[in-house]
Amino acid sequence: MSADLFRDRAARGHDRLEPDRWSGSIDLEMTVRTPLVFGEQSTKEIVLPGGRKDKRSFVDLPQNGDGTVCVPPTMVKGMISRAYETLTCSRFRVFNDLPNEVNSKPGREADTSPLTYRGDAASALGLVPIRICEERGDGLVGELFYGDTLVTNGYRDDRDRSYPKMRAASLQCGPVGPAYLRVDTQQLTKMTPHGAHIRCHLSLCLHGDRGRGARYAYWQVTHVITDAGEKPLFKIPNSVRVVDQLRDVEGYVCRTAPDGVRPNQLFPGKHGKHDERFFFDVSRQGPKKVTIESEVCKAYATVVRSYVYQRKQDPPRKRHEANRATRTAQQDPSAARLKVGDLAFAVVDNTGAEPVVLEVVPTMIGRHAYSASPYRLAVEQLVVPLSNAEEASSADRLFGYVVPDPAPQAARGDVAARGRITVGKVDGSGARISRDRKTLTPLLEPKPGSARRFLTARDCGTPTANDGKTAIKRSEYFSPGQLLGAAAYPVHRSALDSRKFPKQATAPAVMNGHEQHNANVQLTAKSWVEVGSVLRCTVSFTNLSHDELAALIWILTPENLVPSSEQDSDRSKCGYLRMGLAKPFGLGVLEVRIACGGLRARRGVELNCCYTELNGCLGLSEPDVDPGDFALPHTSVLVQTPWVQAMQRAAFGYADGVEVRHMTLEENKENNKIDGATGVPRQGKGVGPRDMFGPHSALPLHIDRRPPNGDRPPHPGSNHGRRR
Repeated sequence: MSADLFRDRAARGHDRLEPDRWSGSIDLEMTVRTPLVFGEQSTKEIVLPGGRKDKRSFVDLPQNGDGTVCVPPTMVKGMISRAYETLTCSRFRVFNDLPNEVNSKPGREADTSPLTYRGDAASALGLVPIRICEERGDGLVGELFYGDTLVTNGYRDDRDRSYPKMRAASLQCGPVGPAYLRVDTQQLTKMTPHGAHIRCHLSLCLHGDRGRGARYAYWQVTHVITDAGEKPLFKIPNSVRVVDQLRDVEGYVCRTAPDGVRPNQLFPGKHGKHDERFFFDVSRQGPKKVTIESEVCKAYATVVRSYVYQRKQDPPRKRHEANRATRTAQQDPSAARLKVGDLAFAVVDNTGAEPVVLEVVPTMIGRHAYSASPYRLAVEQLVVPLSNAEEASSADRLFGYVVPDPAPQAARGDVAARGRITVGKVDGSGARISRDRKTLTPLLEPKPGSARRFLTARDCGTPTANDGKTAIKRSEYFSPGQLLGAAAYPVHRSALDSRKFPKQATAPAVMNGHEQHNANVQLTAKSWVEVGSVLRCTVSFTNLSHDELAALIWILTPENLVPSSEQDSDRSKCGYLRMGLAKPFGLGVLEVRIACGGLRARRGVELNCCYTELNGCLGLSEPDVDPGDFALPHTSVLVQTPWVQAMQRAAFGYADGVEVRHMTLEENKENNKIDGATGVPRQGKGVGPRDMFGPHSALPLHIDRRPPNGDRPPHPGSNHGRRR
């Protein structure tokens, strides 16, 4: 591979034109193939029926004094640089996960916090209640409470159906729930405050035994024992099957809701939260003491801070109640750390002679932290933004850069470097402007915490288990050895050259089968550039090597941006670049090519003669040259690489007519389902992105729908799925 394209090194200076390097200009023609939306966004207050005021967001094309569209040259430069960056595997030039003080530690040793993700509800069955009991070195010591699972692992009914047991008992916190409350709520709260050490009676109840919901067994607190004797708290109705009892059990009350907040305020709704937890252990040895390493403690704080951040993002009219750990950290940021006396839930490795705590989280069903931060993976992959001149990748050298965190005494290229590409004024006289307003489908910011779309394995494919086929656990994403990829949005070929505005770009979001018409998160385009419009500009370049100019010409030749399996012998098919807003929904597709006779270039040695003989200079009367004279080196090898094939597939799209779309919320929930005991995705779940290279790159993904009755035969006496 060419060192000019695939190695990091300092950029050339601007003080001389080197003899064997090329300078000149390229005339570009950019044909709009799907509607192009861009411009300054504004917010306007409107009055709704009834007098209520609300805000709406708009975007409008900027225009020149003569009424033609004004396209910022930086948009064109960004479009080209993104393609060049992909072709040359350059460093990320924009990266939001950077340490606050990179230079406080040498050699990229600084780090950021790992991302977090929301665990599947089934994962709660695998958690072990834990209480922090002492400090030890830079870590902590905790007590693990296994309930009765070390005595009897699970329950099997008379039909030989298995019911895994929850390790923490349920403590209903009011009249809402499966049991009947026998005291008033205020008295119940006073007798079972958070962190209290109490004694109580428990009943083992079955959930899902009637064919509804997940199947598991749980202990329910029914009585509390005080100095005055036992006090009945709840009566379990006949509709709940009780199969066992434990008497006079001691343990700790864990309330994840803050004082004064009801559990159903944390998770409202028909199936919202109505129980808190009681930690106990009836094994012969009692609670097991374990060491909690400092890294695990840091990950806990990361999860709590992610909750704090989420609560800040809540819209004013839909504020979500913070859990106990989050509320404490909101009041005192240093309180996000684990401390003695805290009650939480642990992910434990029980495969060895002694249990090992892998993670501690504040709630049973909530967020977990990955093991490595995106920044740490980027450092190991050598794609984190440069920290000095010698780390400049090919795109950095060509388009310029600014070092995010330069060293205190840094200067010159160790701080910034001007690029060698300049985009001139864009001629919009060939653009047709439509003023047919379009309200765009909401497009939220990318969520790298979803992991699957943003990571690859060493072979550039989707990370899989050791067998190369099975999906990995959610917790195993963002692990050392994985690579950061770039999320790709394939061209919507069905929208190309259509006079109609793409439906997928204006369709309302769908949640739980219902269209969502929330205008607060939608953007209305007042005007946009119509399909068939042509934009023109001139790109000037200086001091490029043959290979750098060849790579630039390659991405500006749309016939190159087509997978070999899709291209015909006449090379009549084209791939596309993208620009503007709503690109994932098919907008902003441009066919970008060099105009006929539009490449002009001279080598430095020829320019030297012009200056010496006073008959020419840079930017004046460069000779026309044939783009074919600048062949990309080792093209036959390069087009077989995974990243170039993926780039071509994204630029061309899919020609099979299958809809290109995002996974729905329901599909995503279904795809994230796991085996609660192992954390491994269920059969057919955990589907990762289709590799956009190789022989199967054009096959669409399929997410299995949830089978009726949750994979179980209907309960005898039920309606067997028929409509009543």
